[in-house]
Amino acid sequence: MKKVLSCIAALLSVLSLQSRNLVEEALRINTLTDGREEAIAKFNADYLTVRRGSSLLDTPHILYPDSTFYGSNTLNDNILPLAFGFVPDSVRADVIGNVIKTIRSRKYRADVCPEVEPYVLKTLYSIGHNEMAYFICEEHPEMQTADCIAKQYRDEWMEQCVAGITTVDKRRIKIRIRPDFTIQELDTLSMKVSTPYGEVTSSFEKDLMHAEWHFSIPKGVKAEIYTPTVHRRNVRKRCLARRLRVEDGWSVWKVRGGEHHFSIDFDMPEHVVERQFVYKNEDFPQCHSNTLCFAENGDLLCAFYGGTGEHYPDTKVRIARKNKGTDNWSRPVVVAEPDKDNFCLDNPVLFRIPEPGEPVRLWYKIRPAWKLQEGEIDLCSIAFWEGRLKTSTDNGYTWSEMQTLPDGYLGPIKDKPVYHKGRLICPSSREPKYEHLSRTIHFEWSDDKGQSWNCSEPEGVDLSIPTKKRVPGRVGENVDNPANPNDYYGVYRPISAIQPTIFIHKDGSLQALCRTGNSKMGETWSRDNGQTWSRLTLTDMPQNNSGIDGTTLPDGRFVLVYNKFESLPGTSGSPRTPLMVAVSEDGRNWTDVVTLEDDAIKEYSYPAVICDEQGYVHIAYTWRRYRSKYVKLKL
Repeated sequence: MKKVLSCIAALLSVLSLQSRNLVEEALRINTLTDGREEAIAKFNADYLTVRRGSSLLDTPHILYPDSTFYGSNTLNDNILPLAFGFVPDSVRADVIGNVIKTIRSRKYRADVCPEVEPYVLKTLYSIGHNEMAYFICEEHPEMQTADCIAKQYRDEWMEQCVAGITTVDKRRIKIRIRPDFTIQELDTLSMKVSTPYGEVTSSFEKDLMHAEWHFSIPKGVKAEIYTPTVHRRNVRKRCLARRLRVEDGWSVWKVRGGEHHFSIDFDMPEHVVERQFVYKNEDFPQCHSNTLCFAENGDLLCAFYGGTGEHYPDTKVRIARKNKGTDNWSRPVVVAEPDKDNFCLDNPVLFRIPEPGEPVRLWYKIRPAWKLQEGEIDLCSIAFWEGRLKTSTDNGYTWSEMQTLPDGYLGPIKDKPVYHKGRLICPSSREPKYEHLSRTIHFEWSDDKGQSWNCSEPEGVDLSIPTKKRVPGRVGENVDNPANPNDYYGVYRPISAIQPTIFIHKDGSLQALCRTGNSKMGETWSRDNGQTWSRLTLTDMPQNNSGIDGTTLPDGRFVLVYNKFESLPGTSGSPRTPLMVAVSEDGRNWTDVVTLEDDAIKEYSYPAVICDEQGYVHIAYTWRRYRSKYVKLKL
């Protein structure tokens, strides 16, 4: 053991020395004027490692780049080549990917050596990941410790990269202000910056659609101001300003010294009509598993569970309301709590049968809370879920007492039911106590609006290599390890599927797509209104072992919201990003039409999607686990 530890220590010492040499050489080259190109070429020859094809994904992803990096692939080694422009264009995306992956894996603690520290935040801004820089600062406000970025560098970054206040000398223009309105978490900003020409102030308040921006320029000084819109009509100003040009999606304005105020409507992506957070700052730190439903009076209800976190006994189902014809959501209110000590709540589902006088139904699940054990069995496992139901006859303002579902029934497990030809059909699933057993989907249906229930499941399940446990080189052995029942590398098992969503086809048939642990979505069909279902097979649609949801539009098309990422073989988890909206005519061939989210911070998951009578699509989803985000589309 001592010999092993000695070897590890020696290796770490070599890597540390290599990193030190890399940093010193990068800093030296950056000061050169003569022979700079030759020095950069030698630097790349000495320190850049290019290994194409090491990613196991067919489609590149920022969190799984190819093994292309500098030095020993630390943050220290990769930041300076990016900051100084040493990285060849052909591998720049991979080096950026390694930087983002490293920061994310270290829980946003950007611990680097003193020589690299001044460059971290500004480099993230220059490579298009300013929100990652902001997240570093928000997660670690202490700023003065060796674990993160010192306050002086944070202040410089805030002034230049967030407030966007810089001095220039261009055709008598002395000051430029280009705030970063794209940082979603940043709702307000107020900055005062001293320049050689006098003090510049800039402050704004914003949401996801609009900003009110006030700034002041020293008297006698001309400035360029950037607004994030290409349309003049989206900017209302209380000052003299002349638009000079459009640049990379921004309008550039010329203003003179004095006080100025701009009201800005942000350009929306195609199809997006509205987007906002359902809530921002509440007394519970996390939320998850959104569900949407229209009440009979036209109000839009959004429910989710919120608390300390998943599995914790303080999780409660909460509902926010968007009154018909209004723009804002009410504060979320608690409508369901655990009815047993040390239990937690999961996966609420809202639904209302679209007939006059029908109540809003709220299904949810209850299970033992975090870290309850019985021998080697984790009692907080989803295998121990119990189904619960509440109803509301006044459009979701008050709720009935809790009802316990019959034994063996859980209700809709994540996605909403459908009501077709007088039958209420709930897409559901079960998860086993032991990891090596497959998860299975089923459908609970009622012909009397929930007074009595029946259950059906696919007539069979195709076999597939379980992606979660697959390891390159062992695929195809098809043998169990008798010493460890969880070791089933390469063994073909039934498709592991949960959380189906149902589409209604024009011929009356039902199609269910579902989440799997097998890298592709599962699919089953019913030709008798949910009473029997075909064999479960895998489709061509990618799956990252996370929730999906879909709905049928009035014109017969289908909408699917999902994470466009295929599980990486050999890993137990996959990124829950990007989050996409796709449309299909037949339920089999899908076309992506909107990207809802696409970055490496946290996750964007568990979407809920419904459609109104006018054809507007309404979507809510988990945003980084501590907010719920709402988007309205017109496809």
